[in-house]
Amino acid sequence: MKRTISLLLAITMVLTLSFAAVSLAEASVLDRLGGMEWCFSSGAGGWSTDLWTQADGSFTGEYHDSEMGETGEGYPDGTIYVCRFSGQMSVAAQVDEKTWKIRVDKLTPDEGQVPETIEDGVRYVTADAYGLSEGDEMILYAPGTPVSVLSEEMQLWAHVMDQETPPTELEDWFLMSEKNSSGFVGWQPAAASANPWEDLTAEELAARSGVSFRVPEGAKNAVYRYMSGDGLAEMQFTFEGDEFCARTQAAAEPADISGMYYSWTHVEEVSVCGFPGTIGQAQDGKEWVELCQWHGDGRQYSLSVRTPDPDGLDLTALADQIFGK
Repeated sequence: MKRTISLLLAITMVLTLSFAAVSLAEASVLDRLGGMEWCFSSGAGGWSTDLWTQADGSFTGEYHDSEMGETGEGYPDGTIYVCRFSGQMSVAAQVDEKTWKIRVDKLTPDEGQVPETIEDGVRYVTADAYGLSEGDEMILYAPGTPVSVLSEEMQLWAHVMDQETPPTELEDWFLMSEKNSSGFVGWQPAAASANPWEDLTAEELAARSGVSFRVPEGAKNAVYRYMSGDGLAEMQFTFEGDEFCARTQAAAEPADISGMYYSWTHVEEVSVCGFPGTIGQAQDGKEWVELCQWHGDGRQYSLSVRTPDPDGLDLTALADQIFGK
């Protein structure tokens, strides 16, 4: 009888220690996520889902998608899909020292959001939290995880190919959902690598980089950004309802600086601003993406557009207005 009691006590102690270890591991990784910012975005275009996580597993977030081509009576300046939300996550299991399974226990839209409204010529439509869903079990990777464990699609969302020399290991945290085909890059706001892009005015960009973009005639909503570490300058704008992104960077040899990684079709050779280049197309859901790239005078250039209908577009003509001499 004493042996039976001793065995039961030993089993109870092992289970207690095991549960304590799981709780400690869960608390440890959630503590590390406290105060972090996360972003799911292609890096080009007018959409993103952003999260802010706390050490207790709670989070808040916001999704927005600007569709300037979706116009109608009362909203000539386009449509913006938005969603503000909050939720709770927990650690389902630790896979290894750099990988965890994270469960989205709760996801709730903020109160007070109306289904649809029009303000200042723009229609606002409340949407779902893109990239997240309640009950989903996501995978969390810590910095230092080999990039090779990610699929090609997840490497796109992790932005490892955005850099001139892609890293072999993740430099930031990465939270992915196979169910929602989404991937969130996470960082502490104080980290230098958290957000390499700076929003600048056209004058500030010219002073910092020596690059001056010319806004095409008829273009609207031009914004300028600069990645000083890589010397990459960018101008985003809308033209005839479509979203465009122009980039340039000093480069001794041709390189892909577009930040867009698709299987391009209908690729053709063209002349752009007096230099040889290429134009290719790819379909992304209901939209088309068209990319024009060229190299000359020691610089690489790209001009891309997202549009529901690429017929009639002339990227070379726009490129000449932006970069031509």
